[in-house]
Amino acid sequence: MMSTKKRLVKAACSGTFCVFALLLHGGAQAADSLVPKEWNVGPMVSGAYREAFDADLPTWAGRVGVNAVTNAFPSMSGSGLPVRSNAWFGANVKVLQLETEGQTVTNAVAYSDGPVTFATKPVFVDLRIKFDPLTDAPNASLLSDAKLALFVSPEAKLVVVHKNGAATNSLALDTNKWHQITVKLFNGRFDVLTNDVAMFTNLEIRTAGDANTLASANFCGTGLVDDLYVSHGNPAYLIPGPTTAIPALPTVGVNTPTDEQQTLINAWLSGYAGITSGTTLNMTKDQLSLSYLLDKLNGDGTTATPVGGYSFGISKLDLVSPTSLIVTVALKVDNVDKDSAINGRIQLQGKVDIDDSWTTLDVAITPEFADFNAGEATYAFTVPAGGYAFFKPLIVP
Repeated sequence: MMSTKKRLVKAACSGTFCVFALLLHGGAQAADSLVPKEWNVGPMVSGAYREAFDADLPTWAGRVGVNAVTNAFPSMSGSGLPVRSNAWFGANVKVLQLETEGQTVTNAVAYSDGPVTFATKPVFVDLRIKFDPLTDAPNASLLSDAKLALFVSPEAKLVVVHKNGAATNSLALDTNKWHQITVKLFNGRFDVLTNDVAMFTNLEIRTAGDANTLASANFCGTGLVDDLYVSHGNPAYLIPGPTTAIPALPTVGVNTPTDEQQTLINAWLSGYAGITSGTTLNMTKDQLSLSYLLDKLNGDGTTATPVGGYSFGISKLDLVSPTSLIVTVALKVDNVDKDSAINGRIQLQGKVDIDDSWTTLDVAITPEFADFNAGEATYAFTVPAGGYAFFKPLIVP
């Protein structure tokens, strides 16, 4: 291993792991890794490209140097890795060992129909790295096409190369531990997080031209890498996404669901009886959102259609105190009394006088999903002081 390091000093860089760069390549090139275009926020198979390196050596990793997938998995006990809610990032039995011998190994990423873009939605590149400090900075020739580069200085401090130079983190990394490195790219700028804590924010992409296209994740040096992840979904996101393939998402509606809401909707679709990845969702995203909140889809395994109609309102109101209400709400879906839980919560709107506009009462909301029995559900609400005399219920995510 020492001889490899000496060669790296002369050729480009040194240390156990030296450069993690995102490069922009001109012209069309075949993708090593296809990133799904219809994505989810939570990290999962159907919403991201991810390699755990638990099988054979990826083709892209074997092009340069002497590389292997090894089952000599280093212990992660006592590591600096964050505790994430999704078991996706549980400990594996193998990792990727890279020895690039002074060259760069390129993993080209793309959508099936074109380059991965981050002009309007963020793209996250996330992986585990076990660092060693560098004795020399990366050779400038390696960075000529780089949008950014990451490496560790001789003082074990994280260095980020960006458009206006280089930035160095003030705290030294423990190079005896694994670290989760996350790069968030969005609209020509990027953030770098270590173990889910922001180290650098709002840095500008280096490469001129299209500043919003990711073509590849590139590596130079020797070392260990695990759980390479590329997606529009934040890998540290707390809401787990679906575990099975979902149908192609429908067209956008007027009130498109937020990223968080879409994750929940997609997880619901993956477990909905009769829906498969081949089902056509004949509806807009607005209609899908409503169907999710009401926990009801029409159609069959071939074509799913939205809820035909629903009626919802207050059937009984008991004023316990000026700021405490007991509200009974009634719900019919497709003209049938709802007799089970829905995926939405109940929130109240209020107004003082009948001619006033409705005010959403942020404190008057159920803590979790609403559960109906024979078409009705009863909840206690706290409302702010202010003389509210009229109330209206909402079904919200």
